[in-house]
Amino acid sequence: MKNSFFYSLIFFIFVNFIISAYEPALESKSLQNWEDGTIYSIVGLDINKTGLQLPSDRNTSFHLIERYTPPLLKNIYLSIIVDSSHRVGNYLAEGVIDLNSLNKIVEKGQHTEPAFSTNLEKAIIKVSVPSREIAKLFVKHKIPYRPTIPASTAISKVYTGILIDARGQLPVHGEYVKEPLNPALFPKIWNTEMSRIYEKNMVDPAVIKNRNLVAYSSSLDEKNYRDRIGTNPLRIIARGVFGQNRTDPIISLEDSGQILSRPENLQLLKEGKIVILCDDDKLRVTEPFTPPDENYYFAYHDIELMLEKEKNRGLEASNPKNIIKITMYDIRFIADQPDVLPEEMGKIDIITEALTKVGPYATFLIEGHTADLNRPEDEKILSVQRAERIADEISKRGIDRSRFSTAGYGSTQPIAPSNNERNRAKNRRVVITVIRE
Repeated sequence: MKNSFFYSLIFFIFVNFIISAYEPALESKSLQNWEDGTIYSIVGLDINKTGLQLPSDRNTSFHLIERYTPPLLKNIYLSIIVDSSHRVGNYLAEGVIDLNSLNKIVEKGQHTEPAFSTNLEKAIIKVSVPSREIAKLFVKHKIPYRPTIPASTAISKVYTGILIDARGQLPVHGEYVKEPLNPALFPKIWNTEMSRIYEKNMVDPAVIKNRNLVAYSSSLDEKNYRDRIGTNPLRIIARGVFGQNRTDPIISLEDSGQILSRPENLQLLKEGKIVILCDDDKLRVTEPFTPPDENYYFAYHDIELMLEKEKNRGLEASNPKNIIKITMYDIRFIADQPDVLPEEMGKIDIITEALTKVGPYATFLIEGHTADLNRPEDEKILSVQRAERIADEISKRGIDRSRFSTAGYGSTQPIAPSNNERNRAKNRRVVITVIRE
């Protein structure tokens, strides 16, 4: 197993080295359509930038674009959201999947024959891959299980499917914000007591391998997904959303009771007869930036493991929207001053070590936040000064000061109500965002 991983890693390093020679000439654009469950990509090779000449180099240009399409698209697939906490790249870093498997999926996708653009300046190839092919990498169970059925007085009837309307801004569980739901390969469903109602291991694995765990749409016209939920679905309004990736709808206790109180409705879970409605702009995803490569996910995994041991000291790593963030909660300063207390310097040592893992070219944004003490102007000034001081302290430990920018928001961006000391400690924080090179 270790040798397989080693050789696949060496292979991709070699291919990336070769690609770098053609990098100015290669480009790709992708659209992830969650409604039809397909990732569409276009790969182009700029003939003028390669030094190739037409028509003599026609076959060479087609060979190049066919050869380098899979590794070029690899980063697109690494960015796909799997569940509430992970993208494909995160699971790669954890060893759950390997690069070889991902590359084979791209190779087996539907590829058009290479062709030239109308102006003969580019060789183009189009690729489409069903997202269920990627989902298959994560389906390990053989027999689905039924969720625990709590005592319930719910009076339910038999339904033909489950339709959850999760459109719009929803309260994020455990946070002080509202955000829209994002589609994922494997969303979970929770009730308001945070009992898990639905997840992939409850579904017949054959079902998941033939179609996605849930269907997504933005339309209330049930004709569009009648085959999934039938003519008499249980219609549910989501009460919130859960997870770092904002993927899991939360439903009411009453609605969860409607599902759990009848064996016929539990069967709907096993058969994956679920549709989730979300905002239309979430159904067709195009990244406005170059997706991170596997090195990014390995760096984040190292940071996450390091800071997992330091949670009791208020240090935490997160990866929202494919951006590495490190948060220092309740870091203590001299009262009403920007100076860090001496006993807090150990935290800064750890943070500095974590930041070195992202390489020598990344830059960092340090943001200061305070609790609400009804002094907004003073809080804003103090939060800026404290962010500056943290940057100074980290730079003393070996990371060049020019790689840091700072900002302060006072108490204007709380993550909890400042109604007790515990919540004020959450709001009294410093957030460091890694800006990829």
